[in-house]
Amino acid sequence: MSKFLRRIYSIWALILFILVFLLMYPFFFVFLQKESWRNAAHHCNRIWARIVLFCCGVPIKLKYLKRLNPEQKYIYCANHASYLDIPVMYMIVKEDFSFLGKSSLSKPLLFGYMYKKLHILVNRKSTKSKVEAIATSKKYLNKGRSLAIFPEGTIPKKNLPLMQEFKEGAFRLAIEHQVPIVPVSILNNYKIFPDDGTFLVRWDVCAAIIHSPIETTGMTLDDMKGLSQKVKTTIESVFLA
Repeated sequence: MSKFLRRIYSIWALILFILVFLLMYPFFFVFLQKESWRNAAHHCNRIWARIVLFCCGVPIKLKYLKRLNPEQKYIYCANHASYLDIPVMYMIVKEDFSFLGKSSLSKPLLFGYMYKKLHILVNRKSTKSKVEAIATSKKYLNKGRSLAIFPEGTIPKKNLPLMQEFKEGAFRLAIEHQVPIVPVSILNNYKIFPDDGTFLVRWDVCAAIIHSPIETTGMTLDDMKGLSQKVKTTIESVFLA
């Protein structure tokens, strides 16, 4: 696809992204008013993502290597290479969940309101914010809510689709609460919508592999480094095959 066609395609995708969001925003606003309606708000996000990808002609292929228990809480850990990863995670995670994500996502006026209502915000430059985010994460896990975390903490600028070193938060939470970790390999988002400053979209299949859960039962914090490496190796295995 030429740069000119990519620009036209990108403008079309942006218009769809904003238009569908605005059309659905009244539903978001209503469903965010009660804690018991959270799942309806998540469902709206899934519909939003599917409509935009469908209208852009982007196929969605999700492969679960093991059937997940809908009654079980998990910590989903995925590679992060594009802002498209967030809507893809909405389609992957079926149960009630919260992202542990950066606080800057709360700044866009309407999207930010929705995001901070559903998810956990953290300013990684603030120790106080990090402590509060971990405390909120623990509270949500105790309530039976799953978490979705990009353990790199940022989008890498080089060597994609391979990953950089993980932050320890996801693995500390998983061990302290004895919660299984589900590694997720998001395959092509770094090609579809790269974080390269051009804001140009290219066509590709939107695909992800959801790996079998890694149990943490019986693990202690001494196992945290090994658990982190196992998750990283699992996610990267599909790119190294």
